[in-house]
Amino acid sequence: MTPFPRFPSSRPRELCQLAGRWRGDVPDGGIACEEKRDGWRALWFPGIDGKPRLWTRGGQAIEGVNHLEHRLSLMARAAGVPFMFDGEFQVGGTLEATKQWCERGWKSGGNAGTLYLFDAMPLVDWVRGRCEVPWIERKARLRAIAAAADADPLSWEWAPRSRGDTPGSVEILDDVWLFTADDVRDEANRIWARGGEGIVLKDPEAPYVRERSDSWLKVKSPEQFKL
Repeated sequence: MTPFPRFPSSRPRELCQLAGRWRGDVPDGGIACEEKRDGWRALWFPGIDGKPRLWTRGGQAIEGVNHLEHRLSLMARAAGVPFMFDGEFQVGGTLEATKQWCERGWKSGGNAGTLYLFDAMPLVDWVRGRCEVPWIERKARLRAIAAAADADPLSWEWAPRSRGDTPGSVEILDDVWLFTADDVRDEANRIWARGGEGIVLKDPEAPYVRERSDSWLKVKSPEQFKL
């Protein structure tokens, strides 16, 4: 495996791409949609010591997730080159439970939480702040990497320091295709009806950029349909 790249002296301010706010438009040809999980944004990449870990979007290490890091290591191995994985970390299905775990719950020992991945790219692209590969291709590769990791003989092994306690997993978020504002409303209402936070609309042809971008648009409130 190639070594991790050095961080440039000047790099993007954000660690990940951030979503804008949907204002009612749906492009010709439709738009991709994923559920917005209510947790903490989490990214897997190496720290200054070169060791990959799971981090918040603010750069704080997330503890008590050895079961996830074991799985992510297998996925990076399957990718064949150093990779950054991007998703949402959630404990107990709620933001509050996630916050409590990240701030102090992990100190009681064990591991917890599920990582819902929705993007990934070679680490060299993430370091420079931009991946030109379209979202639809990045998502397809993410699924292929996850499938390859499942086939790894090490995938069944005891995760280091997990004590055999591995509630949660690494999952790939499902996506659907929406074509009209009514489709967006229906999908958002479906998610809200079962207690979800909302949805994120994504331009399937857009690159990944480490800044806020309208190529991702979040729908978190019914008020957005009154525009």
